[in-house]
Amino acid sequence: MTTSITSSATQTIISAGGNPSALVIENGGIVSGIGKNKIINGNFAINQRAVSGTVVLAAGAYGHDRFKAGAAGCTYTFATLENITTITISAGSLIQVIEGLNLFSGNVVLSWEGTAQGKIGTGAYGNSGVTGTAVGGTNLSVEFNTGTLSLVQLETGSYKSAFEHRPYGMELSLCQRYYEYITISSTGASTTGMGLTARYMVEKRAVPSITRVNSWQTGNEVGTIVGTVDMFGFYMRQPGTSIAVGGQFTVSAEL
Repeated sequence: MTTSITSSATQTIISAGGNPSALVIENGGIVSGIGKNKIINGNFAINQRAVSGTVVLAAGAYGHDRFKAGAAGCTYTFATLENITTITISAGSLIQVIEGLNLFSGNVVLSWEGTAQGKIGTGAYGNSGVTGTAVGGTNLSVEFNTGTLSLVQLETGSYKSAFEHRPYGMELSLCQRYYEYITISSTGASTTGMGLTARYMVEKRAVPSITRVNSWQTGNEVGTIVGTVDMFGFYMRQPGTSIAVGGQFTVSAEL
């Protein structure tokens, strides 16, 4: 079997047995594959809040999963073609805060497709390929100003590489660590009420804020909602017998 090594400024390709893509090492030691992109939902495929049309966000409010408006708010539209979603920011900026738990100390590079400019932390705006420094265990923000934006990636090293396309289900689970929409229900025969509990699809990064957004039974009252990182419970008054009770809840542990 013949083995060859081809190097460039951005990657080293180790070929074996006639397969030129057997192993690709990028950015001085990072092997291409799942996990190199520290941005979550960089393709904007996950939209649990179901934003649509012209999205107008107040400062700090979230639109597509893991992306929130900057200090001046954000206005954007979006379109999807062949599974690639492109955001068009017409005012303000979009930010993603990367959890420090997913970062290690060293150089990082931010890349994307589109006309928007981006920056890392408090650094200066620039075109795709902006570099900066991460500190392991410390949250790090990336921010984009007006223009088009898609395929956002932050990775270790000083050279940008091809965007990491993760499976949809994996990307959804990564998003649900920070935000989830839950529908729960139960049927009982108590004339006074019942306690309900729900387990999240994904354990949250911290004890989340839980908000009831709808109920199926007018007049039902929810007592104090008690949550942990993996489940929550509450008491719902049931003014009748053998009726269904429940509702919809948002669970947020966003940064």
